[in-house]
Amino acid sequence: MTIAITIRTGSAVIFAADSKITTRGIAGFEDNGEPRWQEQTYDNATKVVHDRTHALMAMVAGSANIGQVSATDFISTQSFGLGGRKEDQDDRINKLISAMVEQKRTYWSTTQVPAENWPGPTLILATPGTWGEDNARIWRVELEGEGSKVSEILAEPGIKLEGAYDEVFCLLYGIHFDVLNGLCLELGIAKEDMWKAMRSLKVLRPYDKLNLWAMPVQDAIDMAVFLAMVQVEMDRFLPGTPACGGPIDVMVLQMAPQPGIVSYPGKTVHHPRAGG
Repeated sequence: MTIAITIRTGSAVIFAADSKITTRGIAGFEDNGEPRWQEQTYDNATKVVHDRTHALMAMVAGSANIGQVSATDFISTQSFGLGGRKEDQDDRINKLISAMVEQKRTYWSTTQVPAENWPGPTLILATPGTWGEDNARIWRVELEGEGSKVSEILAEPGIKLEGAYDEVFCLLYGIHFDVLNGLCLELGIAKEDMWKAMRSLKVLRPYDKLNLWAMPVQDAIDMAVFLAMVQVEMDRFLPGTPACGGPIDVMVLQMAPQPGIVSYPGKTVHHPRAGG
């Protein structure tokens, strides 16, 4: 799994993600014809990348691969480009997503796995706005199944969480899903009514107190890494196999004084026997 944090401030977009990934492959089929899935985890994945032109940055959550190619490798070999009208940028995004869908279809259509069960990652994409605009644009792309689902998100400063983020969500919003569901059962309240009440609270949650419009880039980086580490450390101490882990990699899209993508890796490729 993953903990993937997106923070949008008044002048930047920050991606922060852990290094643990899970891949799924087919290890034969059951007697009833259902695929027998085999999962494997790795501890040193890089989930934040940019394209060849340093115009688009991407963060991956969930399944690591698009077919047999890692999502990060695929995006890092593309050339997205800067500028143009909004329609041109939308067209480039759609072409990129279509290429990823085709990559997925090329592999999984050769298997017996039903199209609705084809695994695929969730991606967060960010790029500078079009000519004449100072804002970044951010998309969320789901690539599970045969096709894709795309939505533009975070039009204003805010925080988006992806992956296994229950404890971080609780920290920001004061709600833990399992606890809230337990309260609903204990009190005999419908979940819809409980959520409506939570949305109507007059008490400020920690998230509501954040001034993301004015938050400097370094502070936003610090916060993104802090949130990611909270989930990693909680996974370490809670029972069960950790869903998140390893160093936190960061990538930043700055809009001032001019657009640019800067990488702050939490790890580097190195020889395992090399001395410090």
